[in-house]
Amino acid sequence: MIETDVKLDQRSLNRFLIYHNYVRVSGVIGLVLSIAALAALCLKWGMWTTMQRGLLVVLALLFTVLQPLMLVSKGKRQLAMEEFQIPFHYCFDDTGVTISQKDQTQSFSWADIRKVVFRKDAVYVYMSTVSAFVVPQEQCGGQFGELVRLIREKKK
Repeated sequence: MIETDVKLDQRSLNRFLIYHNYVRVSGVIGLVLSIAALAALCLKWGMWTTMQRGLLVVLALLFTVLQPLMLVSKGKRQLAMEEFQIPFHYCFDDTGVTISQKDQTQSFSWADIRKVVFRKDAVYVYMSTVSAFVVPQEQCGGQFGELVRLIREKKK
């Protein structure tokens, strides 16, 4: 059994939001569109009218600058919510994961977990396509390696 308390911080949440957004097909398409707009703008500058250049600049910035800034802003609003001010207690064992906070507890079997993403600095445990909990390495009290091994063993 591995137990840890996690109070999500801005950096960990930002990394998750950026990862989650840009790993999906829509995120990749957005990046490709922005890069293509930037390339078209640079390679054919004289061909475009002022309005077209403006639109290409906006498109180039949309998924490379504006969207990440919006994600960071969303993360700040989320962390300001009351439920993120109190640490979540996670208990990982052979049967699954139990999450508790204050007087609320919720348990999930390993079969209930949709997907797990292992990053060098965190584990993202997805309960649905859009809902996940983030367990940063620095908040695992030196048990991050054990946690990764346990989850890999149970989520084969």
